[in-house]
Amino acid sequence: MKSLKISLLFFFTLLTISLSAQSTDEVYTKGLENAITKMDTAKTIRSIKQVRNQFDRIAQKYSDQWLPIYYVAYNNLEMIYLNPQSEDNLNLLVEAKERLNQLEKLKGVNKSELSTLWGYYYSALIVRDPATNGAKYYNDVMSNYKKAIELDASNPRPVFLLAFFEQNLPSFLQSGKNYCGELKKSEALYNENKNLTSEIHWGKNFLTMLLTKCQ
Repeated sequence: MKSLKISLLFFFTLLTISLSAQSTDEVYTKGLENAITKMDTAKTIRSIKQVRNQFDRIAQKYSDQWLPIYYVAYNNLEMIYLNPQSEDNLNLLVEAKERLNQLEKLKGVNKSELSTLWGYYYSALIVRDPATNGAKYYNDVMSNYKKAIELDASNPRPVFLLAFFEQNLPSFLQSGKNYCGELKKSEALYNENKNLTSEIHWGKNFLTMLLTKCQ
């Protein structure tokens, strides 16, 4: 009888732990989905900042998860692209770099997406001060996008971001690839991707805008 009681106690303890873990996973997933939905419609500095803060709260609570940290860095960079001359940009860049370095140390991070975001970071440096940072960082942009493609050829983001960046370089620095062809290749890759919470999916709206000039 005593052995049976111990077994039952052990069983219910395991069941409680399992249900608690499932509940935690569900809260994290729903919180992330909610933030991503808001991110997809955020168009102003204020709305992007609100979404960024929501991802930051999730990142603080689930410090072992890489996606919220990734999206904090991404939204910091989006605010820079939206207003390149803002006085807040230096702080945004510093924090974005800190988050990217944090991602380098986490397990399970999608390395292709991380390299893409590094390229996006260096591109933001150039956008903020083209005259000073263009020659200084253009190779960092190129090399990170190329690395992202090498790591995962099915990732659509580095394909079109590299093509767009090259399009704005002097001709002698360009690879010679067909610009619109690369954009359409990226579009096809987006269409093949599953729209899951566990997958990064930003960039499609920007790509769609670029494609309007390839009709």
